[in-house]
Amino acid sequence: MCGACGDRTPADWARPLYAGPGARSALAAAALALAARPGLRVAARPGGWLVTGPTGAAAACPTLTALVAALRRATGRALPQLPVARSSGALSVPAPDGRRGVRLRAAADAQAAPEDRWTVRTDAEALAALGALAEPPGSLRHYLAGISGVTAPWGASPRPVPGFDAPERASDLVVWAEWARQSGAFDADPFAATCPLDGTTRLDLEIRAGYVVRAVRLLRLPERVTGIDPEL
Repeated sequence: MCGACGDRTPADWARPLYAGPGARSALAAAALALAARPGLRVAARPGGWLVTGPTGAAAACPTLTALVAALRRATGRALPQLPVARSSGALSVPAPDGRRGVRLRAAADAQAAPEDRWTVRTDAEALAALGALAEPPGSLRHYLAGISGVTAPWGASPRPVPGFDAPERASDLVVWAEWARQSGAFDADPFAATCPLDGTTRLDLEIRAGYVVRAVRLLRLPERVTGIDPEL
């Protein structure tokens, strides 16, 4: 998603999803519900969020990544239960994504490939490629469209997460996914989910080896989310 708006706060994979105050308020509600600690407060503000603890200590969080990190420190919770029945609020619908999808393939006899196909020789090289896709400047130009040939557990086909079938549940999905990512839940097991953002678009989210490798908007629901490109 776009990162060329001039915002100089740290990069955050979810930033286009909370462009408006309503979306930030929804994420605040989702985060507070997930934290489940009495006396803890999360307030949305133009620059992100303000987390206030029971003693009055406050922390400004400019990104969703920072918000979840602050709540994890405040609560000590490792991985809360997936909130499939919660509806904390809808998120912003990102502008059309100008990035290009990349199909990543690991093969011992790897040779040069077109720009939209990254071919590597080993799982270690594939892991490095995921890191390049998940962090700037690579994340500003590409996202993972498919993967094949990786033998490590994080290269397997993820099982789609059901239950997030309404725009009002998107905030709960995004906060939980980031919480789980920071907890290490997706270091080995890949994660994939989709959720409506409005009546015509959906969020397509995938996390592998702890990296958010795809967070894009779709104009329609795909038949299935596998993370494996059948053409590779």
